[in-house]
Amino acid sequence: MSHATSKAVTWSSNTSFLLATIGIAVGLGNIWRFPYVVGTNGGGAFVLVYILTLLAFAAPIMISELIIGREGRKDPFSTMEALTSRYDASKGWKLIGWLSLAIPFVALSYYSVVAGWTVDYTVASAVNTFDGIDAQGSNDYFMNLAGSPLLTGALYLGFIAFSAFIISKSLKEGLEKSVKFLMPLLFIILLFLVAYAAYAGDFARGFSYLFSPDLSKITPDVVLAAMGQAFFSLGVGAGSVMAYGGYLSKDASIPRSVLVVAFADTSVALLAGLAIFPFVFAFGLEPGSGPGLIFETLPIAFGQVAGGQWIGMLFFFLLAGAALTTALSMLECLVRFLTDKYGFTRPKATAITASGSAVLGLGAALSFNVLGDFKPLSFIDTFSNKTIFDLMDYSVANIMIPLNALLIVLFCGWILPKARVREQFSQQSTALFTPWLSLIKFIIPVGVIAVLISGL
Repeated sequence: MSHATSKAVTWSSNTSFLLATIGIAVGLGNIWRFPYVVGTNGGGAFVLVYILTLLAFAAPIMISELIIGREGRKDPFSTMEALTSRYDASKGWKLIGWLSLAIPFVALSYYSVVAGWTVDYTVASAVNTFDGIDAQGSNDYFMNLAGSPLLTGALYLGFIAFSAFIISKSLKEGLEKSVKFLMPLLFIILLFLVAYAAYAGDFARGFSYLFSPDLSKITPDVVLAAMGQAFFSLGVGAGSVMAYGGYLSKDASIPRSVLVVAFADTSVALLAGLAIFPFVFAFGLEPGSGPGLIFETLPIAFGQVAGGQWIGMLFFFLLAGAALTTALSMLECLVRFLTDKYGFTRPKATAITASGSAVLGLGAALSFNVLGDFKPLSFIDTFSNKTIFDLMDYSVANIMIPLNALLIVLFCGWILPKARVREQFSQQSTALFTPWLSLIKFIIPVGVIAVLISGL
Protein backbone atom coordinates (compact mmCIF):
# COMPACT_ATOMS: atom_id res chain seq x y z
CA MET A 1 0.00 0.00 0.00
CA SER A 2 1.53 3.29 -0.99
CA HIS A 3 1.75 6.39 1.14
CA ALA A 4 -0.88 8.11 -1.00
CA THR A 5 -3.50 5.42 -0.87
CA SER A 6 -3.09 4.41 2.79
CA LYS A 7 -4.60 7.70 3.95
CA ALA A 8 -7.84 7.02 2.05
CA VAL A 9 -8.52 3.63 3.64
CA THR A 10 -11.64 3.48 5.84
CA TRP A 11 -13.70 0.76 7.48
CA SER A 12 -16.20 -0.75 5.04
CA SER A 13 -18.95 -0.11 7.62
CA ASN A 14 -19.44 1.25 11.12
CA THR A 15 -20.24 -2.32 12.22
CA SER A 16 -16.75 -3.40 11.14
CA PHE A 17 -15.22 -0.55 13.14
CA LEU A 18 -17.30 -1.45 16.22
CA LEU A 19 -16.43 -5.16 16.02
CA ALA A 20 -12.74 -4.37 15.55
CA THR A 21 -12.74 -1.87 18.43
CA ILE A 22 -14.62 -4.31 20.66
CA GLY A 23 -11.88 -6.76 19.62
CA ILE A 24 -9.24 -4.41 21.09
CA ALA A 25 -11.19 -4.32 24.34
CA VAL A 26 -12.24 -7.98 24.50
CA GLY A 27 -8.99 -9.81 25.10
CA LEU A 28 -7.02 -11.45 27.87
CA GLY A 29 -7.83 -8.35 29.95
CA ASN A 30 -11.48 -9.41 30.18
CA ILE A 31 -11.32 -13.17 30.36
CA TRP A 32 -7.96 -13.84 32.01
CA ARG A 33 -7.22 -10.70 34.03
CA PHE A 34 -10.68 -9.43 35.05
CA PRO A 35 -11.84 -12.53 37.02
CA TYR A 36 -8.64 -12.82 39.06
CA VAL A 37 -8.55 -9.07 39.77
CA VAL A 38 -12.18 -9.33 40.95
CA GLY A 39 -11.17 -12.31 43.09
CA THR A 40 -8.28 -10.49 44.74
CA ASN A 41 -10.18 -7.21 45.26
CA GLY A 42 -13.36 -8.14 47.07
CA GLY A 43 -15.77 -9.41 44.39
CA GLY A 44 -18.91 -7.32 43.88
CA ALA A 45 -17.48 -4.15 45.45
CA PHE A 46 -14.72 -4.15 42.83
CA VAL A 47 -17.21 -4.84 40.01
CA LEU A 48 -19.34 -1.83 41.03
CA VAL A 49 -16.35 0.53 41.13
CA TYR A 50 -15.01 -0.95 37.86
CA ILE A 51 -18.25 -0.21 35.96
CA LEU A 52 -18.38 3.35 37.32
CA THR A 53 -14.73 4.08 36.50
CA LEU A 54 -15.08 2.53 33.05
CA LEU A 55 -17.93 4.91 32.21
CA ALA A 56 -16.56 7.99 34.00
CA PHE A 57 -12.86 7.65 33.11
CA ALA A 58 -11.92 5.04 30.52
CA ALA A 59 -14.78 5.75 28.06
CA PRO A 60 -14.16 9.54 27.93
CA ILE A 61 -10.44 8.86 27.32
CA MET A 62 -11.40 6.51 24.48
CA ILE A 63 -13.51 9.30 22.94
CA SER A 64 -10.47 11.62 23.14
CA GLU A 65 -8.24 9.03 21.49
CA LEU A 66 -10.69 8.42 18.63
CA ILE A 67 -11.09 12.19 18.09
CA ILE A 68 -7.31 12.59 17.75
CA GLY A 69 -7.16 9.54 15.46
CA ARG A 70 -9.93 10.76 13.16
CA GLU A 71 -8.53 14.31 13.11
CA GLY A 72 -5.13 12.99 11.99
CA ARG A 73 -6.33 10.11 9.75
CA LYS A 74 -2.94 8.39 9.89
CA ASP A 75 -1.03 6.04 12.18
CA PRO A 76 -0.64 7.43 15.75
CA PHE A 77 2.92 8.69 15.22
CA SER A 78 2.18 10.43 11.89
CA THR A 79 -1.07 11.77 13.36
CA MET A 80 0.75 13.47 16.25
CA GLU A 81 3.42 14.75 13.87
CA ALA A 82 0.74 16.28 11.62
CA LEU A 83 -1.40 17.73 14.44
CA THR A 84 1.47 19.34 16.37
CA SER A 85 2.52 21.02 13.11
CA ARG A 86 -1.03 21.96 12.04
CA TYR A 87 -1.95 23.56 15.37
CA ASP A 88 1.52 24.93 16.20
CA ALA A 89 1.81 22.83 19.36
CA SER A 90 4.98 21.88 21.22
CA LYS A 91 6.99 19.07 19.61
CA GLY A 92 6.90 17.41 23.04
CA TRP A 93 3.37 16.20 22.28
CA LYS A 94 4.92 13.78 19.78
CA LEU A 95 5.60 11.63 22.84
CA ILE A 96 1.99 10.41 22.40
CA GLY A 97 3.00 9.10 18.97
CA TRP A 98 6.13 7.41 20.28
CA LEU A 99 4.27 5.79 23.19
CA SER A 100 1.48 4.67 20.85
CA LEU A 101 4.07 2.69 18.88
CA ALA A 102 6.18 1.47 21.81
CA ILE A 103 3.20 0.12 23.79
CA PRO A 104 1.79 -2.25 21.12
CA PHE A 105 5.33 -3.31 20.12
CA VAL A 106 6.33 -4.30 23.66
CA ALA A 107 2.87 -5.55 24.65
CA LEU A 108 2.53 -7.84 21.62
CA SER A 109 5.81 -9.54 22.49
CA TYR A 110 4.86 -10.62 26.02
CA TYR A 111 1.09 -10.85 25.40
CA SER A 112 1.79 -13.48 22.74
CA VAL A 113 3.52 -15.69 25.34
CA VAL A 114 0.31 -15.91 27.41
CA ALA A 115 -1.73 -16.25 24.20
CA GLY A 116 0.45 -19.21 23.19
CA TRP A 117 -0.43 -20.96 26.45
CA THR A 118 -4.15 -20.59 25.66
CA VAL A 119 -3.57 -22.45 22.38
CA ASP A 120 -1.79 -25.27 24.25
CA TYR A 121 -4.61 -25.50 26.81
CA THR A 122 -7.22 -25.62 24.03
CA VAL A 123 -5.52 -28.69 22.54
CA ALA A 124 -4.84 -30.23 25.97
CA SER A 125 -8.53 -29.90 26.89
CA ALA A 126 -9.62 -31.41 23.57
CA VAL A 127 -7.53 -34.55 24.21
CA ASN A 128 -8.90 -34.77 27.79
CA THR A 129 -5.57 -34.06 29.54
CA PHE A 130 -7.31 -32.51 32.56
CA ASP A 131 -9.67 -35.43 33.28
CA GLY A 132 -9.70 -35.92 37.09
CA ILE A 133 -6.66 -33.66 37.58
CA ASP A 134 -5.94 -32.38 41.11
CA ALA A 135 -4.32 -29.13 42.28
CA GLN A 136 -0.80 -30.58 42.22
CA GLY A 137 -1.31 -32.11 38.77
CA SER A 138 -2.70 -28.84 37.39
CA ASN A 139 0.21 -26.87 38.83
CA ASP A 140 2.71 -29.39 37.43
CA TYR A 141 1.14 -29.18 33.96
CA PHE A 142 1.42 -25.40 33.88
CA MET A 143 4.96 -25.38 35.27
CA ASN A 144 6.07 -27.97 32.67
CA LEU A 145 4.54 -25.87 29.87
CA ALA A 146 5.95 -22.54 31.03
CA GLY A 147 9.23 -24.24 32.01
CA SER A 148 9.86 -25.58 28.50
CA PRO A 149 11.71 -22.98 26.40
CA LEU A 150 11.03 -24.96 23.22
CA LEU A 151 7.29 -25.41 23.76
CA THR A 152 6.61 -21.89 25.09
CA GLY A 153 8.82 -20.43 22.35
CA ALA A 154 7.13 -22.39 19.57
CA LEU A 155 3.64 -21.47 20.79
CA TYR A 156 4.30 -17.75 21.05
CA LEU A 157 6.13 -17.61 17.71
CA GLY A 158 3.27 -19.51 16.08
CA PHE A 159 0.74 -17.10 17.57
CA ILE A 160 2.61 -14.03 16.29
CA ALA A 161 3.04 -15.66 12.86
CA PHE A 162 -0.69 -16.40 12.59
CA SER A 163 -1.56 -12.83 13.65
CA ALA A 164 0.90 -11.51 11.05
CA PHE A 165 -0.63 -13.69 8.31
CA ILE A 166 -4.03 -12.06 8.91
CA ILE A 167 -2.72 -8.48 9.16
CA SER A 168 -0.55 -8.83 6.03
CA LYS A 169 -3.74 -8.84 3.95
CA SER A 170 -5.67 -5.62 3.29
CA LEU A 171 -7.72 -4.01 6.07
CA LYS A 172 -10.95 -5.43 4.63
CA GLU A 173 -9.62 -8.88 3.70
CA GLY A 174 -7.57 -9.42 6.85
CA LEU A 175 -8.60 -7.56 10.00
CA GLU A 176 -12.26 -6.89 9.08
CA LYS A 177 -13.02 -10.43 7.94
CA SER A 178 -11.41 -11.88 11.06
CA VAL A 179 -13.30 -9.74 13.57
CA LYS A 180 -16.61 -10.19 11.71
CA PHE A 181 -16.18 -13.95 12.14
CA LEU A 182 -14.49 -14.09 15.55
CA MET A 183 -16.43 -11.57 17.66
CA PRO A 184 -19.94 -13.07 17.18
CA LEU A 185 -18.48 -16.60 17.56
CA LEU A 186 -16.71 -15.72 20.81
CA PHE A 187 -19.86 -14.13 22.20
CA ILE A 188 -21.94 -17.25 21.39
CA ILE A 189 -19.33 -19.51 23.05
CA LEU A 190 -19.30 -17.28 26.13
CA LEU A 191 -23.10 -17.39 26.45
CA PHE A 192 -22.99 -21.19 26.14
CA LEU A 193 -20.32 -21.39 28.88
CA VAL A 194 -22.43 -19.21 31.19
CA ALA A 195 -25.44 -21.46 30.57
CA TYR A 196 -23.33 -24.53 31.36
CA ALA A 197 -21.96 -22.88 34.52
CA ALA A 198 -25.57 -22.28 35.60
CA TYR A 199 -26.28 -25.99 35.06
CA ALA A 200 -23.12 -27.59 36.47
CA GLY A 201 -21.67 -25.02 38.89
CA ASP A 202 -22.75 -23.07 41.97
CA PHE A 203 -24.34 -20.30 39.89
CA ALA A 204 -26.19 -18.58 42.74
CA ARG A 205 -22.99 -18.12 44.70
CA GLY A 206 -21.04 -17.02 41.63
CA PHE A 207 -23.74 -14.49 40.74
CA SER A 208 -23.88 -13.18 44.31
CA TYR A 209 -20.09 -12.88 44.41
CA LEU A 210 -20.12 -10.62 41.32
CA PHE A 211 -23.29 -8.62 41.88
CA SER A 212 -23.78 -8.28 45.67
CA PRO A 213 -21.20 -5.68 46.60
CA ASP A 214 -20.01 -5.35 50.19
CA LEU A 215 -19.48 -1.58 50.19
CA SER A 216 -17.18 -1.82 53.22
CA LYS A 217 -14.63 -3.46 50.92
CA ILE A 218 -14.32 -0.33 48.76
CA THR A 219 -10.93 1.10 49.69
CA PRO A 220 -8.68 3.57 47.83
CA ASP A 221 -6.64 0.57 46.63
CA VAL A 222 -9.76 -1.10 45.20
CA VAL A 223 -10.75 2.13 43.42
CA LEU A 224 -7.28 2.49 41.85
CA ALA A 225 -7.19 -1.20 40.89
CA ALA A 226 -10.62 -0.80 39.23
CA MET A 227 -9.47 2.28 37.31
CA GLY A 228 -6.33 0.48 36.18
CA GLN A 229 -8.34 -2.53 35.04
CA ALA A 230 -10.81 -0.26 33.19
CA PHE A 231 -7.92 1.31 31.21
CA PHE A 232 -6.37 -2.08 30.56
CA SER A 233 -9.65 -3.69 29.56
CA LEU A 234 -10.94 -0.98 27.23
CA GLY A 235 -7.56 -0.66 25.54
CA VAL A 236 -7.24 3.11 25.98
CA GLY A 237 -3.84 4.77 25.79
CA ALA A 238 -2.27 1.84 23.94
CA GLY A 239 -2.25 3.26 20.40
CA SER A 240 -4.63 0.82 18.71
CA VAL A 241 -7.74 2.93 19.39
CA MET A 242 -6.08 5.96 17.78
CA ALA A 243 -5.01 3.85 14.79
CA TYR A 244 -8.58 2.54 14.34
CA GLY A 245 -9.91 6.11 14.67
CA GLY A 246 -7.76 7.02 11.67
CA TYR A 247 -9.89 4.69 9.53
CA LEU A 248 -13.20 6.02 10.93
CA SER A 249 -15.66 7.70 8.56
CA LYS A 250 -16.66 11.31 9.24
CA ASP A 251 -20.34 10.52 9.80
CA ALA A 252 -19.84 7.95 12.60
CA SER A 253 -20.77 9.23 16.08
CA ILE A 254 -17.75 8.73 18.31
CA PRO A 255 -19.60 8.95 21.70
CA ARG A 256 -22.26 6.48 20.53
CA SER A 257 -19.57 4.11 19.23
CA VAL A 258 -17.65 4.27 22.50
CA LEU A 259 -20.79 3.53 24.54
CA VAL A 260 -21.41 0.42 22.40
CA VAL A 261 -17.79 -0.72 22.87
CA ALA A 262 -17.87 -0.02 26.63
CA PHE A 263 -21.15 -1.93 27.00
CA ALA A 264 -19.84 -4.90 25.02
CA ASP A 265 -16.53 -4.90 26.89
CA THR A 266 -18.21 -4.81 30.31
CA SER A 267 -20.74 -7.47 29.29
CA VAL A 268 -17.96 -9.83 28.22
CA ALA A 269 -16.00 -9.25 31.43
CA LEU A 270 -19.09 -9.95 33.59
CA LEU A 271 -20.12 -12.95 31.49
CA ALA A 272 -16.58 -14.32 31.86
CA GLY A 273 -17.00 -13.97 35.61
CA LEU A 274 -20.34 -15.80 35.45
CA ALA A 275 -18.72 -18.57 33.39
CA ILE A 276 -15.79 -18.97 35.82
CA PHE A 277 -16.86 -18.32 39.44
CA PRO A 278 -19.72 -20.89 39.60
CA PHE A 279 -17.11 -23.61 38.86
CA VAL A 280 -14.64 -22.10 41.32
CA PHE A 281 -17.22 -22.20 44.14
CA ALA A 282 -18.76 -25.54 43.18
CA PHE A 283 -15.40 -27.28 43.58
CA GLY A 284 -14.19 -25.37 46.63
CA LEU A 285 -11.46 -23.55 44.74
CA GLU A 286 -9.99 -20.16 45.65
CA PRO A 287 -11.44 -17.13 43.76
CA GLY A 288 -8.53 -14.96 44.89
CA SER A 289 -5.85 -17.27 43.48
CA GLY A 290 -4.45 -14.49 41.29
CA PRO A 291 -3.08 -14.83 37.75
CA GLY A 292 -3.09 -18.64 38.06
CA LEU A 293 -6.92 -18.68 38.30
CA ILE A 294 -7.33 -19.53 34.60
CA PHE A 295 -4.35 -21.80 33.95
CA GLU A 296 -4.06 -23.61 37.30
CA THR A 297 -7.42 -23.37 39.08
CA LEU A 298 -10.00 -23.81 36.29
CA PRO A 299 -8.55 -27.01 34.76
CA ILE A 300 -9.27 -28.71 38.12
CA ALA A 301 -12.97 -27.79 37.77
CA PHE A 302 -13.08 -28.79 34.08
CA GLY A 303 -11.43 -32.09 35.00
CA GLN A 304 -14.25 -32.95 37.43
CA VAL A 305 -17.38 -31.67 35.69
CA ALA A 306 -19.45 -33.72 33.21
CA GLY A 307 -18.41 -32.84 29.66
CA GLY A 308 -15.44 -30.91 31.05
CA GLN A 309 -13.25 -32.00 28.14
CA TRP A 310 -15.37 -30.01 25.67
CA ILE A 311 -16.23 -27.18 28.07
CA GLY A 312 -12.53 -26.67 28.75
CA MET A 313 -11.73 -26.78 25.04
CA LEU A 314 -14.39 -24.14 24.30
CA PHE A 315 -13.25 -21.95 27.18
CA PHE A 316 -9.59 -21.94 26.15
CA PHE A 317 -10.53 -21.49 22.49
CA LEU A 318 -12.54 -18.45 23.60
CA LEU A 319 -9.47 -17.16 25.42
CA ALA A 320 -7.21 -17.75 22.40
CA GLY A 321 -9.69 -16.03 20.06
CA ALA A 322 -9.99 -13.02 22.36
CA ALA A 323 -6.20 -12.81 22.58
CA LEU A 324 -6.02 -12.90 18.77
CA THR A 325 -8.38 -9.93 18.24
CA THR A 326 -6.27 -7.81 20.60
CA ALA A 327 -2.99 -8.95 19.03
CA LEU A 328 -4.35 -7.98 15.60
CA SER A 329 -5.07 -4.46 16.86
CA MET A 330 -1.50 -4.13 18.16
CA LEU A 331 0.02 -5.30 14.88
CA GLU A 332 -2.31 -3.09 12.83
CA CYS A 333 -1.12 -0.04 14.74
CA LEU A 334 2.53 -0.82 13.95
CA VAL A 335 1.93 -1.86 10.35
CA ARG A 336 -0.01 1.32 9.63
CA PHE A 337 2.97 3.34 10.86
CA LEU A 338 5.32 1.71 8.33
CA THR A 339 2.83 1.99 5.44
CA ASP A 340 1.96 5.64 6.23
CA LYS A 341 5.41 6.91 7.17
CA TYR A 342 7.67 4.95 4.83
CA GLY A 343 5.30 3.75 2.10
CA PHE A 344 6.06 0.06 2.74
CA THR A 345 3.74 -2.56 1.30
CA ARG A 346 1.49 -4.16 3.90
CA PRO A 347 3.18 -7.61 3.74
CA LYS A 348 6.65 -6.06 4.15
CA ALA A 349 5.51 -3.83 7.04
CA THR A 350 3.89 -6.84 8.74
CA ALA A 351 7.02 -9.00 8.34
CA ILE A 352 9.21 -6.28 9.89
CA THR A 353 6.96 -5.52 12.90
CA ALA A 354 6.09 -9.16 13.64
CA SER A 355 9.77 -10.21 13.44
CA GLY A 356 10.85 -7.36 15.71
CA SER A 357 8.17 -8.16 18.28
CA ALA A 358 9.04 -11.88 18.09
CA VAL A 359 12.72 -11.18 18.82
CA LEU A 360 11.82 -8.92 21.75
CA GLY A 361 9.41 -11.57 23.03
CA LEU A 362 12.16 -14.17 23.38
CA GLY A 363 13.13 -12.54 26.66
CA ALA A 364 9.53 -12.79 27.88
CA ALA A 365 9.17 -16.43 26.77
CA LEU A 366 12.44 -17.43 28.44
CA SER A 367 11.51 -15.62 31.69
CA PHE A 368 9.66 -18.75 32.83
CA ASN A 369 12.54 -21.14 32.20
CA VAL A 370 16.11 -20.39 31.03
CA LEU A 371 16.06 -16.77 32.24
CA GLY A 372 13.83 -17.43 35.27
CA ASP A 373 16.51 -16.23 37.71
CA PHE A 374 17.55 -13.24 35.58
CA LYS A 375 16.29 -10.04 37.21
CA PRO A 376 17.78 -7.23 35.07
CA LEU A 377 16.89 -4.42 37.51
CA SER A 378 17.52 -6.29 40.78
CA PHE A 379 19.51 -3.28 42.09
CA ILE A 380 16.25 -1.22 42.26
CA ASP A 381 13.91 -2.21 45.11
CA THR A 382 10.68 -1.88 43.11
CA PHE A 383 12.01 -4.15 40.37
CA SER A 384 14.23 -6.46 42.41
CA ASN A 385 12.11 -9.60 41.86
CA LYS A 386 10.92 -8.87 38.33
CA THR A 387 11.88 -11.04 35.36
CA ILE A 388 12.02 -9.68 31.81
CA PHE A 389 8.35 -10.69 31.36
CA ASP A 390 7.39 -8.94 34.62
CA LEU A 391 9.28 -5.78 33.64
CA MET A 392 7.55 -5.64 30.25
CA ASP A 393 4.12 -6.11 31.81
CA TYR A 394 4.83 -3.60 34.59
CA SER A 395 6.22 -0.90 32.29
CA VAL A 396 3.32 -1.18 29.82
CA ALA A 397 0.41 -1.55 32.27
CA ASN A 398 1.64 0.66 35.14
CA ILE A 399 3.66 3.38 33.42
CA MET A 400 3.29 3.69 29.64
CA ILE A 401 -0.50 3.22 29.25
CA PRO A 402 -1.54 5.60 32.10
CA LEU A 403 1.07 8.16 30.96
CA ASN A 404 -0.15 8.02 27.36
CA ALA A 405 -3.80 8.21 28.48
CA LEU A 406 -2.94 11.34 30.50
CA LEU A 407 -1.18 12.99 27.55
CA ILE A 408 -4.07 12.09 25.20
CA VAL A 409 -6.76 13.78 27.35
CA LEU A 410 -4.56 16.83 27.93
CA PHE A 411 -3.83 17.18 24.21
CA CYS A 412 -7.48 16.72 23.26
CA GLY A 413 -8.80 19.00 26.01
CA TRP A 414 -6.23 21.79 25.99
CA ILE A 415 -4.29 21.79 22.69
CA LEU A 416 -6.68 20.86 19.88
CA PRO A 417 -8.95 23.79 18.89
CA LYS A 418 -12.30 23.46 20.65
CA ALA A 419 -14.20 23.89 17.37
CA ARG A 420 -12.32 20.93 15.80
CA VAL A 421 -12.89 18.77 18.87
CA ARG A 422 -16.61 19.61 18.88
CA GLU A 423 -16.91 18.76 15.19
CA GLN A 424 -15.13 15.41 15.60
CA PHE A 425 -17.03 14.61 18.82
CA SER A 426 -20.38 14.21 17.10
CA GLN A 427 -22.86 15.91 14.82
CA GLN A 428 -25.72 14.54 16.97
CA SER A 429 -24.76 14.21 20.67
CA THR A 430 -24.14 17.93 21.28
CA ALA A 431 -25.64 17.94 24.78
CA LEU A 432 -22.90 15.57 25.99
CA PHE A 433 -20.04 17.67 24.64
CA THR A 434 -19.67 20.25 27.45
CA PRO A 435 -19.78 17.76 30.37
CA TRP A 436 -17.39 15.45 28.51
CA LEU A 437 -14.95 18.31 27.81
CA SER A 438 -15.03 19.37 31.47
CA LEU A 439 -14.30 15.78 32.49
CA ILE A 440 -11.26 15.38 30.25
CA LYS A 441 -9.87 18.84 31.02
CA PHE A 442 -10.17 18.91 34.80
CA ILE A 443 -11.25 15.65 36.46
CA ILE A 444 -9.86 12.73 34.46
CA PRO A 445 -6.22 13.99 34.50
CA VAL A 446 -6.29 13.90 38.33
CA GLY A 447 -7.65 10.33 38.30
CA VAL A 448 -5.08 9.14 35.76
CA ILE A 449 -2.23 10.74 37.73
CA ALA A 450 -3.49 8.85 40.82
CA VAL A 451 -3.43 5.56 38.87
CA LEU A 452 0.03 6.37 37.55
CA ILE A 453 1.42 7.16 41.01
CA SER A 454 -0.24 4.12 42.61
CA GLY A 455 1.25 1.85 40.00
CA LEU A 456 4.82 3.00 40.57
